[in-house]
Amino acid sequence: MALLEVKDLKVSYGMIKAIKGVSFEVNQGEVIALIGANGAGKTTIMHALNGIIQEKEGSIIFKGEEISKKQAHKIVEAGMSQVPEGRRIFKELTVFQNLQLGAFIRKDKNWLDELDSIYEKFPILNERKNQIAGTLSGGEQQMLAMGRAVMQRPSILLLDEPSMGLSPLYVQKIFDFIKQLKDEGMTILLVEQNAKQALNIADRAYVLETGKVKFQGPAKGMLDNDEIKKAYLN
Repeated sequence: MALLEVKDLKVSYGMIKAIKGVSFEVNQGEVIALIGANGAGKTTIMHALNGIIQEKEGSIIFKGEEISKKQAHKIVEAGMSQVPEGRRIFKELTVFQNLQLGAFIRKDKNWLDELDSIYEKFPILNERKNQIAGTLSGGEQQMLAMGRAVMQRPSILLLDEPSMGLSPLYVQKIFDFIKQLKDEGMTILLVEQNAKQALNIADRAYVLETGKVKFQGPAKGMLDNDEIKKAYLN
């Protein structure tokens, strides 16, 4: 059974049909990439999954339970964590306080071990743990947003455009972090405009076009697909 299964998802904004019957699944331990042009519906799908968008049709099954009508905080409690587009850190709090908030729903006492792991992967966050988060660079804020989400120790991590607006150096650091999480067995749903980077790290991928899935299959195979290369990889 898939960890996350989406069946015939439809989302409309008034008369505009943004998502027109999308289906996909994410198995335990997989990295799944959703790629597509601006306006294809990638972020809308993420918002439908995490409960931000309540008005939708279709079925979203997470860990065997239907969650399409659940409120966002209940979905987080069930084990879904998201790094939203634009990072959305708490800019007035310190780096440490942001990371601490990532663990707020955990019942165990081991979140400090998770904190040490984040600091090991992103040493700059340890160096700046007492710094106000809003004073970090864009790349450092992205690291913080990802670290905060991982502090929850989620069953699935949703990443929405993690490399957007970053310098090549930080893009590489972010994807190195995703690769580390993959190697540790974390299940990840990745929305990313940098299609080549996404396909290089993902196990499988779905290509969205105007609210529908146009291609799906093993990610490595898509790197050799002429139509995909022409549309998304040049």
